[in-house]
Amino acid sequence: MINEIAIIGNPNVGKTSLFNILTGTKQYVANWPGVTVEKKVGSFKYNDKNFRLVDLPGIYTLSAQSEDERVARDYFLNEIPNFVIVVADALNLERSMYLLIQIMEMEIPVILAINSIDEAEEKGKIINPEIISKTLNIPVILTSAKNQIGIDKLLNEIIKLSNNTKNLKYFIKYPEEINDFLDSFISESKKFDSLKNYNNKWLGINFLEFEEKNFDYPENLVKKLKSTHDMKDLKELFFNWKFGFIRNIVDSSVISKGRDWSLRDVLDHVLTHKVLGLLIYIIALFMVFSLTFNIASPLSDLLDIGFSSLGNWISSFIKIPWLNSLIVDGIIAGVGGVLVFIPQIFVLFFFMGFLEESGYLPRAAFLVDKIVRKFGLSGRSFMSIILGFGCNVPAIMSTKTVSNKKERMALILSIPFASCSARLPVYILLISAFFSKNSATIMLIIYLSSILLVLLSAKLIQKFITQTENIPFTIELPRFRMPTIKNLLFYTWNKGKHFLEKAGGIILIATILIWFLSYFPASNNINSSYAAQIGKFFEPITSHLGWDWRVNTGLVFGVAAKEIVVSSYSTLFNASGDSLIMNLRNSLSPASAMALIFFILGYVPCFATLGIIKSETGSWKWTFFTFFYTTLIAYLLANIVYYIGGMFL
Repeated sequence: MINEIAIIGNPNVGKTSLFNILTGTKQYVANWPGVTVEKKVGSFKYNDKNFRLVDLPGIYTLSAQSEDERVARDYFLNEIPNFVIVVADALNLERSMYLLIQIMEMEIPVILAINSIDEAEEKGKIINPEIISKTLNIPVILTSAKNQIGIDKLLNEIIKLSNNTKNLKYFIKYPEEINDFLDSFISESKKFDSLKNYNNKWLGINFLEFEEKNFDYPENLVKKLKSTHDMKDLKELFFNWKFGFIRNIVDSSVISKGRDWSLRDVLDHVLTHKVLGLLIYIIALFMVFSLTFNIASPLSDLLDIGFSSLGNWISSFIKIPWLNSLIVDGIIAGVGGVLVFIPQIFVLFFFMGFLEESGYLPRAAFLVDKIVRKFGLSGRSFMSIILGFGCNVPAIMSTKTVSNKKERMALILSIPFASCSARLPVYILLISAFFSKNSATIMLIIYLSSILLVLLSAKLIQKFITQTENIPFTIELPRFRMPTIKNLLFYTWNKGKHFLEKAGGIILIATILIWFLSYFPASNNINSSYAAQIGKFFEPITSHLGWDWRVNTGLVFGVAAKEIVVSSYSTLFNASGDSLIMNLRNSLSPASAMALIFFILGYVPCFATLGIIKSETGSWKWTFFTFFYTTLIAYLLANIVYYIGGMFL
């Protein structure tokens, strides 16, 4: 028999870290809210018992106002687990208790894991778990997912609970008026068949908290309850009692509150200052880009020399012309042309990982909240934009944390303008060719332009397609933490490995296809090849930007994945590394190159992103809209950059 355990908690309390420790998996863990937007499932075995562990989104309540809260609520309503591990934050214990009580009210057996106990003890905060355990009659464990403290105790409690869940009952003593209402609700709700599969007592409590907003109650039941009870007074009584109950538990179990201020708190005030904080944020990004180019360029040069030597060596003994061209000019030049940028990509992710793991990036969301609000978005949306710098697919999925549906739709359709890492090799190639003296500055301009493009797009979409309304924004800033090397390496590998996977899959296939189209029908005459015909078809609308058919053909193939633009140019220009850079300089002006960079920044997202837009919107209409809308915006942007930027280049 397999026991199913759910693990849940507020955002950023370390529940996914505990999930990874228990299951041995490596789910992505970030130091900000909204990382787990859908439930994840793993399994583990302990003391010869098998367990299925379900990692639910980080939420504060089961109110189901946002998509991730709805995922959690529906899970508990429809797939009741054997028991639940509620993860609480030792430094914000009171905030975590509301969700704990809500889970207990569903009469599901619970283990409370108070996490980050090491950080609480560093500040002198001491918690007595026994007091909470005796008050609520539940197992309470002090843990630290970061340093793997209390894991054995947690596993032992899991075993104990798995042996004895049927007889466990948790009774919460409500005020008499609340009990009377619940008795009335249970009596009335039994008359409706649509409610017979649910816990009627919990439905009654849920109605007290959210009325008909959180569940599809029968209309007659709602009318009956509202006609016989003063719901406003009952609701006020209920919340006063519940928060008082939680406060008493926390006050009695926290032996020492510790220090109020620490160096981290002082640092927090400086970095979240509305002027100084923004300045520091821009400087931090500039330093990241500068380090990316300075550290990684020598490694890229070595890789370039290696691929060139490999091509020359293989070319010396393959005598069949077409096969020689396929291997050397197609596969090695094409795939190698992308792989030489692996050092820059890994270095960039390493430093971005440092900013993210340390808890700095969520503060950026806090800093820009007032700014992005003018574009109809909230700071929470800004976190999705930052996630989009890695990959647009998880960024779009993360919009589930945005409770406002209109804001979410505008964000889904605008996130493709967030410059994902797949575009990075193209930027690096063109910057190395034309703007190497100001590489970090150009990269910073590209990323800031990307953010501005997302914001303007969201504003535009909300103005013409949806209506704008005020959006509340609350965020629990994660604490500053010094990232461990292990976590940074995992983060870097987790982000960067997709390039290696793509190089062995879609980029390799695309490279062979591009070679075929550029080699045939007349071998050794690329100007009359199929690829040339594709590129020349678009020349009437791109020639004024200084783009020839080779540039156009690369962009066409880049629709599948942006890295393919680089491998296409390696094949079509018949060069890689420094030779490709020289050929690009001979074919493009700096203004043409800058226009090309901004076109790539905005034009149609990859197939995977289009697929997730279809999935999240449930509509082909929005998918096709994104395809044409982003391309049109990118084309306009390229023209603006070419004619205005060209005056300064």
